[in-house]
Amino acid sequence: MSIEIVHRIINDFGALLLFTMILIVAANQISGAIYAVAAQSLFIAIAGAVLATATGNVDLWIIAGITLIVKAMVLPWLLLWVIRRMDVKREVEPVIPTLTTLALAMVVVVMSFHLSASLDTVRQTITGNALPVGIALTLNGVLVMATRKTALSQMVGLFSSENGIFFTAMAVNKGMPLIIEIGVILDVILAVLVMTIMVLRVRSTVDADIADLHRLRG
Repeated sequence: MSIEIVHRIINDFGALLLFTMILIVAANQISGAIYAVAAQSLFIAIAGAVLATATGNVDLWIIAGITLIVKAMVLPWLLLWVIRRMDVKREVEPVIPTLTTLALAMVVVVMSFHLSASLDTVRQTITGNALPVGIALTLNGVLVMATRKTALSQMVGLFSSENGIFFTAMAVNKGMPLIIEIGVILDVILAVLVMTIMVLRVRSTVDADIADLHRLRG
């Protein structure tokens, strides 16, 4: 596979990743944001497979497979299960208006491309526009975590931010050391499990308190 084709493919996936980021920021329902971040993880897994084919890096194949199974399938399923368990209809509660958050997200994207344009020596070693896209995903993921009130929405921002780090690392270094990448994934899984348990515990406690109040009424 030629370098030009790889550049074109990675740039196309970069555009798709930015589009999914916009969907996450603009989502009114948590389920829509979860589906968007799952699609984001799927695109990163495919991009990793493309880079693995082009470079012959076996580690990239492993990471692409883990990303596909864990981040594009298992973790989104877990979050959707929590939504069904809690009977959440509309969980996205922004701290600031959604339009303002979208404007900030666009500013972050422009600044990311402007910053990477000044790093000519770095850009020569990367594939396509992966660096500015990765920076934009990472910072916008942090933006989502900072502008959402609920734990589930903040977890989606965590996924997106971590996806940006992975996309940058895969393209810049043709893959981080495998042990580091697996360690990062395990950290994300642990964070999701802990936050899921906390959300369910809080919900069960609230339900119990409400039931007690009903028994005291009358």
